[in-house]
Amino acid sequence: MQISERDIKVAIISAIAAFILSVVMLDMKGYIVHTDKEDQMVIETLRLMKIGVEGSTRISSKSSNKEAFCADGYLLVRPQKNKSGEMVAGIVVNGKNRPIPCSTELAAPGK
Repeated sequence: MQISERDIKVAIISAIAAFILSVVMLDMKGYIVHTDKEDQMVIETLRLMKIGVEGSTRISSKSSNKEAFCADGYLLVRPQKNKSGEMVAGIVVNGKNRPIPCSTELAAPGK
């Protein structure tokens, strides 16, 4: 049996159409989750300050008005003074959107 050039073109077009139709159907049924701009907002950029053995790192005496807490094993941050009335908290992630884990069992270094 000989496969013609027309059969190959029909197979390629059918495969592309099936892929597109599958993606559209998955999206319509809600299996593909799209994030909103509000869900991806960067509220504040955090940075890590190294604390030496002598512990003489200089930091500001003013509060950042934010508090961190551990929930389900991940570090979250929320404002201390919530003016909007909504309890907004965000998970802390690194530059590759990987969550920062936390543990209440680990002691601070030197303790």
